Amino acid sequence: MESLLQEELPEIVSNGAFGKNLKYVSFELNKNQVGQDQYMSTVLFGTVTTSDESKYHVVIKLKLRDEKMRVHFKIDIQFQNEIAMYDRVIPFLFECHRSIKGEVSDCPILPRFFFGRNKCGEFAEKDLIILENVAPLGFKLSKERLFIDYDHFVIALQALARFHGLSYIAKHKDPDHLRKIVMEIRDTQFDKDGQWILKDNLLSKFGKRGADRLLDRSGDLYRENEHFRRFNELTEDSNNSIRRALVPREPFSVVCHGDFNRNNVLFRYEEELPVDVLLFDFGTPRYGSPALDLSFFLYMNTTQSLRESRWDDLLNVYCSTLAEFVPSGIRVPNRDELDSEMATCALFGLSHALFFLPHQLDADSTLNSEIDEDEQIRILLNKGGDAGTDLVADLVQHIVDMKFTNV
Repeated sequence: MESLLQEELPEIVSNGAFGKNLKYVSFELNKNQVGQDQYMSTVLFGTVTTSDESKYHVVIKLKLRDEKMRVHFKIDIQFQNEIAMYDRVIPFLFECHRSIKGEVSDCPILPRFFFGRNKCGEFAEKDLIILENVAPLGFKLSKERLFIDYDHFVIALQALARFHGLSYIAKHKDPDHLRKIVMEIRDTQFDKDGQWILKDNLLSKFGKRGADRLLDRSGDLYRENEHFRRFNELTEDSNNSIRRALVPREPFSVVCHGDFNRNNVLFRYEEELPVDVLLFDFGTPRYGSPALDLSFFLYMNTTQSLRESRWDDLLNVYCSTLAEFVPSGIRVPNRDELDSEMATCALFGLSHALFFLPHQLDADSTLNSEIDEDEQIRILLNKGGDAGTDLVADLVQHIVDMKFTNV
């Protein structure tokens, strides 16, 4: 891979990726820095030196070499989306912000985009995305590898609110171009046959794992509960349920990150407290309800205790930041309206959490491709053991208690 970069980087630099009239001098691979929690691509870190003696700390994303894996994870589509986001969609959102507010200091922080190529097919192994490596600026992943605390949530939700706020500003400034540019974003949730990523209605099995444990714990409370019954109906018809949750509804749809999770958020710290947030990894964006990002982030990263004690506080942080960031006169959802969005769309975030969180409790998250499908499903449904079952039961309990079943 290093030899590939030595071949490709001279042309990339000469074509202006790092500035006009510059030539490539060298690339030094940083073997001490590795990508964490990245399974969709190969990530390399290094320093590009150009003819004006400038040094650029970069992170370079390359596609997986396994063609079957690239197809399975839709890596070509993810590369296309990420390049479109950094090259056209986000710059448009920032430009609309500048034209109305005349400043960028309050915008969400993103890494600088240098270059992207997505030719696919026989050229797939040479496709790459080059971004700024923000580690030298002090940004890093949270130490927590599963759940994060309230302080991290607050600053991350403030950043998410500002990111969503850019869409409301753009919708006010140039709605026609916003509609046009979001058409560049391609779906990664459904395959060509219209099947959701958890095929063969697997969501019903993951949902049942949590629902059954919830009945074991509190059957008298939930057995006849209307929203418990509704949750089971939604997971039994997961393809259509998720599709309905993803449908954009105005006036509150925004450009969503699509995978807003603690492994795609970098924090900068002062005295061990998070003070800045940077968003990255825009391979699975979409245009839809802000509740898609919110439900994904909250269900993937909160403990049951935090959900029970600070849920309202967290959503209030998001709403107040959004109202402060977007100029008056531009419509944004208030808290009641956001709750309505959550009731309609939170199944999206919860569905991913029901599958992924038990995996993250299990040190061995690999599957043997030689075993049959039924055995694979059995293994998946036992990921995380008893603790994993309790965790998904907690998630089911929350979405039922919150009455988030209006999909």
